[in-house]
Amino acid sequence: MPKERTQSHRSKSLFCDMTAKLPTFKKKKVSIFLFRKRLKMNLSKLLLFIVLFFLNITFTYAGEHMDIIELSRNSCVKISSKSGDSAGSGFFISDDLIATCFHVIASISQNGQQIDWNIYQDLQITTITGENINANCITSPTQKDSSPLFQDFAVLELTKKPTNLKNYILQFSDKDIKTIEISSDCYFSGYPLFAPALITHKGMISGIDDSGNIICIQGSINKGNSGGALISDDGKVIGIVSMREGGISKALEELTVYIENTEKEGSVHLMGVDPLQAIKATVKTLDTYISTGIGYARNIIFLKEYNLKNQILK
Repeated sequence: MPKERTQSHRSKSLFCDMTAKLPTFKKKKVSIFLFRKRLKMNLSKLLLFIVLFFLNITFTYAGEHMDIIELSRNSCVKISSKSGDSAGSGFFISDDLIATCFHVIASISQNGQQIDWNIYQDLQITTITGENINANCITSPTQKDSSPLFQDFAVLELTKKPTNLKNYILQFSDKDIKTIEISSDCYFSGYPLFAPALITHKGMISGIDDSGNIICIQGSINKGNSGGALISDDGKVIGIVSMREGGISKALEELTVYIENTEKEGSVHLMGVDPLQAIKATVKTLDTYISTGIGYARNIIFLKEYNLKNQILK
């Protein structure tokens, strides 16, 4: 009997020990489960935060990008002269002043060392809303200051202020052109000849000449784009679009001069067609429409310096 009691007592003690340990085991199991659950929740929150963070950056960048495009388009005007058979682009620098290229608003010819120019007297601008307003050039070149001619800029004063325009006045950039990073974004709008609408481009700064006068743009520049604002990624004007890549323009110009000189010696018709006139017409078409995908803009610093001297912007 004493032996049996001892075994029974031991069994009972063992059972009690196991029973006592059981609640601790369950608590540990429950704690691990809660830890995993909370870990998953925290990881989900972290993932959501990361996604929202990058989405916010994307939306912010896209918003700023669209704001600059809207400003570029709203500020841009079409400039035309019937008497000069001329058309180009320009942009608002105040509510009644337009900046553009001098060659858009005047005829220019060179006789030896002498350069002659004549500003068109029937200049008219057309806003993005379709409003037509007459304009007059207020930056004529003079003996004292010929920079409008040689740096190819002009300012037009409108006969009245535009209506129904918002967010349309551009500001000059204070950046040193030589510090602008090559490959940075740029924007410009304009009216290429015979285009059915205002055209806006997002391009890239692809080079700057040693003097800092010329900004090279990777972007499609055609005749008619001259005078448009080149806008940097901060939404301010760094240059005035002035010409497409010079090589093709020079080659076509030289070919035209050659044809005109040859015409003076006479021409032979083949099957009723004048070859020289046919080639001349082809060259003119190429000169009007062709684009190499590279263009140039004049540094806005020249217009800024002229403004400081003459206080155009009040």
